[in-house]
Amino acid sequence: MTAAMGGLLTGALFGFVLHRGGLIRYSRIMGTMLMRDLKAMKFMFTALAVAAIGYGISDLAGLDLVVPKVNPYLGWSHLVGGVIFGVGMGISGF
Repeated sequence: MTAAMGGLLTGALFGFVLHRGGLIRYSRIMGTMLMRDLKAMKFMFTALAVAAIGYGISDLAGLDLVVPKVNPYLGWSHLVGGVIFGVGMGISGF
């Protein structure tokens, strides 16, 4: 399986899970940003914990199958990108 197909399959599966969990609704996202509805935040922290455990177990087992590519920190580039993303979300109504 090529990397593109793996990414497509993973993205489709993640999107399906987000949809089934109700995390694509406007009210859910706004509730999370206003700290009134923390379901989306709990979902993302759970996903992060599962990924961290999976990476840890694969590292302990000596499996080099799952090696995430981490881009280097570029300083101001990341901060400017985050501001642009946040402003875009604010303008779009999220």
